[in-house]
Amino acid sequence: METPVRRYWAIRSDKDNIPLLSKELQQGRLRQGWGYTANQDLRLLQTEIDKGGSWWAGLTQAQKDALGNLRMFSKSNDSIKQNDIVIIPNLPEYGLFCVAVVNGEYTYDPLILSEENDVNDIGQDYGHILPVRLLTANGVNKYAEGVSARIRSTLRTASRMWNLDKYTEDIDKLLESISSGVALTISSSGEARLEKAWDAALSQANSVLQETLSKELNMRFQAAEWEEPITLILRKLYPSPGADILWVGGPSENGADVVVKIQNHFGGSPWLVIIQVKNYTGILGSAALDQLKTAYACYRKDGDPLMLLVMTTADESSPEFDAGARALESELKIPVKSIHKKQMMKILSDGLFQK
Repeated sequence: METPVRRYWAIRSDKDNIPLLSKELQQGRLRQGWGYTANQDLRLLQTEIDKGGSWWAGLTQAQKDALGNLRMFSKSNDSIKQNDIVIIPNLPEYGLFCVAVVNGEYTYDPLILSEENDVNDIGQDYGHILPVRLLTANGVNKYAEGVSARIRSTLRTASRMWNLDKYTEDIDKLLESISSGVALTISSSGEARLEKAWDAALSQANSVLQETLSKELNMRFQAAEWEEPITLILRKLYPSPGADILWVGGPSENGADVVVKIQNHFGGSPWLVIIQVKNYTGILGSAALDQLKTAYACYRKDGDPLMLLVMTTADESSPEFDAGARALESELKIPVKSIHKKQMMKILSDGLFQK
C-alpha cells in the first residue's frame, strides 16, 4: 500500500485564550474556535456538502462561520490527514510556535468555558479537535537558529488555517533540529529578543489603549455624533478608490447612518455594507433591526447589499436582537451582525493607527 505524501499546515489559535489552548495541546488536542454549537460539527457540514445542489443555502450563519475549519475533516485531497505536520503560532505563549504531527481523526467536543476563558460570551467553544503528538512541548522561538526567514514570514499570515507545502524543505530542516535536540526556545540575537518583547508589550498595550480610547470618545461624542468618527475611521481603513464611505445619517436618514460602497471590478452593481450606529449603554435592543430592514429596502437600488451591521457602544446584544437578526438573515439571505463596544474600539484604534 502506497504511503500518503506528508503535507504541512498552519493552524492559528485564539490569542485571547493561550493558557487554556496550550494546556489542551499539551494533552494531544489541537483545538480550533468557531465550534460552539452542535450543528457546527464539520462531519455534519460535510454531509450537507456531499448532498450537492444548493447546500450552502441550508446552512445557518454559525455553520457558515465554521466552514473555515473544514480542512480539519474534509474528505477532499486538500485537507489535513494523519501524519501531516502542523505549526501552531502563539502557543505555548505569544511570540512562540509549536510543531505537532497529526495522529488521529477529527472529532467535535466543545469546551465548557469558565468566566475568565469565555472571552466571546458564548459559554462554550473550541469544539473542533485534531488529535496530535506534540513535538515541541516548550515551543519554538521564531528567531531560533533552526527557524528559516521563510517560516517567520508565513507566520504573519492572518488566516485561521493555511497550507505550508511550499515550505517543505524549511520545515523538514526544522524537524531535523527538533529531533537532534537543538535549543529552539532561545532567540538568536538581541535584536530578535527586543522584537519579541515589543510584540508582547504591544499586544498588552492595545487592550489598555482601546479601553482609554473608549472613555475619551464617550466624553467627546454622544448619540448621533458617533456617526462622524466612525465614518472618518472607515475612510482610513477602506480608502478610495477601493471603496466609498458614505455618511447618510441625519434627520432624513432611511434607516442607515453609514454605507460602505465597494467597487465591483467584475461587472455589475457595487457591493454595499449598510451600517446603523447606536450609542447605547449596556445591551443592544431589537429596535435597530427595523431600521436596517428599512435601509435594505432603500439602498438596494444603489447596489447589492452584502451585510447589515449595527455598530454600537453597547456591551452586548439582547436575546431579542439575536433572534431578530437570525430571522432577518433568513428573510434577506445576507448576514445581519452587531459590533459591540470592545470590537468597535479595536476598529477605531486600527483606523487611528492608519491615520
